[in-house]
Amino acid sequence: MNKSLIIFLLLTSFSFGQQTVGLFQYTTDAFPGYTLFAPSGSDNTWLIDNCGDAQYIWQSSYRPGASVDLLDDGTLIRACRFDNESQISAGGAGGRIEAIQLDQQIAWSFEYSNDSVRLHHDFELMDNGNILMIAWDAKTQQQVIDAGREPIITTANGLWPDHVIEYDPVNDEIVWRWNAWDHLVQEFDATKPNYGIVADHPELFNLNFDRGNGQPDWQHFNSIAYNEELDQIVLSSPFWNEVYIIDHSTSSLEAASHSGGEYGKGGDILWRWGNPEMYGAGDSTNQQLFFQHDAHWIPSGYRHENKLILYNNGQGRSPEEYSTVDIIAPLILSDGNYGMDASGNYFPDFPDYIYTAPSETTFFSHIVSSADMLPNGNIIIDEGSKGHFFEVDSSGVLVWDYVNPIVQNNNILAQEEPVNGQQALVFRARRIAHDYPGVMVLPMTNTGPIELQPYQSNCLTQLSLSKKEIKSLRVYPSPTSGALFVQNVDASMDYSICNSLGQVIISGTFNSHSINVNKLDSGTYFLMILDTNTGVNSTASFVKN
Repeated sequence: MNKSLIIFLLLTSFSFGQQTVGLFQYTTDAFPGYTLFAPSGSDNTWLIDNCGDAQYIWQSSYRPGASVDLLDDGTLIRACRFDNESQISAGGAGGRIEAIQLDQQIAWSFEYSNDSVRLHHDFELMDNGNILMIAWDAKTQQQVIDAGREPIITTANGLWPDHVIEYDPVNDEIVWRWNAWDHLVQEFDATKPNYGIVADHPELFNLNFDRGNGQPDWQHFNSIAYNEELDQIVLSSPFWNEVYIIDHSTSSLEAASHSGGEYGKGGDILWRWGNPEMYGAGDSTNQQLFFQHDAHWIPSGYRHENKLILYNNGQGRSPEEYSTVDIIAPLILSDGNYGMDASGNYFPDFPDYIYTAPSETTFFSHIVSSADMLPNGNIIIDEGSKGHFFEVDSSGVLVWDYVNPIVQNNNILAQEEPVNGQQALVFRARRIAHDYPGVMVLPMTNTGPIELQPYQSNCLTQLSLSKKEIKSLRVYPSPTSGALFVQNVDASMDYSICNSLGQVIISGTFNSHSINVNKLDSGTYFLMILDTNTGVNSTASFVKN
C-alpha cells in the first residue's frame, strides 16, 4: 500500500533563504480539518487546510471587529470594525455584526454603535440561534462620581463599564441584557450608592479599581462564552486579570439585581478567578492571570471536559514575560454554587494544566491570542500578535505550525519577506473538523498557499481537495450497516478509512467496488483514496449505523 496517505508529512523547502510565513510543519498527528481566521489587516476571512492552502474566502467591506464563527449552513458570522464616528473607541472596537452567506451576500447585519454604546471584541453563538455580544456602556464623569467613585481618579471621560446583550437575528431585537454597572461596590463614600467593604463582596466589581492611566475603558472584556447545560456565561477582563462567571437564567430585570435566576443571585458574579487582589482576598503574589484572552468551556467528551481553557498572555508577568495556555477547573458545590477557601479565594488554587514552550520566553503575545481544545486532545494556539498558529499534542509536542502571511491593507507577504511588528496580527484562530456541516457545504477551491512566491511543498494531504475532486468519488449507501459501495475507482487503488479523529481504522487495496465496514462502530468516517497513476487524492464521508 502507498503509505503517503497516512505517514508523517513535512513541508519541504527548495530555497536556501529563511522561511518567514506559511506552513512550517504538518504531521498526521494534527487534527484533520480547516483553520478559520480573520487577519486584522484584511477585510476578508480565510479558511485554510492543514497544508496551508487556501480553500475558501468570505469577503466583507470591514476590517474584523475581532471574532468570527461559522454556522452549520456555511454562513460566516463576523464582528466588524464599524467606524461611525462613535466617541467610544479603543482596542477591539467593533460596532457591527454581520452574517455572510455562501454567495457572499449579507444575510443580515446588526449595528450597535453610537456615543453611548459600542460592540467590541467578541460574540458567542447560542444553540437557540441568538448571539451574545459584549459592548461598552458610556457613563459620564458625574454619573461615575455619583455612584461612589473617587473624583481624584475620575477623568472628564467618565467610565465605559461593559455590558452583555443577547440578540435575536430572526426578529432583529435584543431579548436579554446584563450590565456590570448594576453590580458595583465602593468603600470610599458611605453617603453614596453601592457602599460596602470590597472584601465582603466578591460578587461585585470594585468601582474604585483604577489602572492609573485615566482611560475610560475600565474592564475591556475581550471574550465571552456560554455553557448551555449550566446556563452560565464566562467573561474575561484582561485589565483586571480576571475571568468571571455570571448567570444567564435570569430575566433582564433579575440580571440587573442581586437575586433571582437559577442560582438565586441575579446578575452578581458567581465565580471569579485569576487575581484575588481585585476583591480583597489576596495581593499581587496571588495573581495567576496576566492579560488573558479567549476564556471558554471545553466541551463534554473532550480531554479536560467541562473545564475552562484560556490563553494567558503573560503581559506584566514577573520577572519575565511569557505566554501559557491554562486549563482551570472551578469547584462546583452540590447546591450549584462555586467553592472558595477560608481566605475567600475561589477554587482552584492553581490551573489543572499549563502549556509552556520548551523555552518559555520564546512563546509570547502581549495582546489578542487564543487557545482551543480539539476533539483528539490536541490544542490549537494562536500566538496572536505574531499571527502564529500552532498545534500541540497532549504531551506538548508540536504537530502543526503556520504563520499568517496576510498583513495590513489586505497586503500579502512573499515567502522570506520579514514579518515586522504586529503586521500579521490575528485575534483568534479555530480549527474546524472535516465533517462539520458548515464546511461540507462550502464550494471550496484549493488555490494553494496564500503567501506570494511560496516554497514547493510535498505536503500531500487528504485535506487539500477541491470540490470537483470530492464530487468525483461517490460512496453509498450512507448510512450503511455492512457493505460500502464505491464508484469511479479502479482495481489496485489504495484506500484508507479514518475516524473523526483522523485515525486510520481500515486500509487496503481495491479488488472490487465494495468495502466491508461491518465491524466499524457507529459514527461518521472518511474514505480516502490515492490514485497512484495521477497522484490525486479523493475523499468522501459516510455514516456507519
